[in-house]
Amino acid sequence: MAKLSEEKFLVLMVDDSEDDCLLLKMALSRTDRLNFVGSLSDGEELVSYLTGKEKYSNRDQYPVPDMLLLDLMMPRKNGFEVLEWLRGQSFEEMVVVVLSGSDQSQDIQRAIALGADYYHTKEGSPLKRLELVKTLEEYLMRKVRQKNAGGAMPAVN
Repeated sequence: MAKLSEEKFLVLMVDDSEDDCLLLKMALSRTDRLNFVGSLSDGEELVSYLTGKEKYSNRDQYPVPDMLLLDLMMPRKNGFEVLEWLRGQSFEEMVVVVLSGSDQSQDIQRAIALGADYYHTKEGSPLKRLELVKTLEEYLMRKVRQKNAGGAMPAVN
């Protein structure tokens, strides 16, 4: 996790929609503290990325993100399967945000129960996307402050 004085956070997106990735990347570029490090198209690729396998072994080129933006409906390994996999890994400081087209309460509850820190439905409006990114930026800043103070942050949805 980035230190408060640095105020820079690395963001990785996992979504099979190139359009959604591009639109969110554009919104992230309008913030001072969130740096988009890339996008992946499915959960299997994310597992390779986070474990540093194959082409992802260079951590300077493929750093572990501070925040993971995760779609639920993807090929090969979906978002729920990724969340289940993450439970057994040592990425406790990484904030996991589910960005999904689904606003079904069972999807939201399941994602939070599996360890997502935040759940938000995808936004069509550029203004709403920017508001979401600002909210996520503020959440990361609060989490760093809380960590520096020795406390824990509750999950939000």
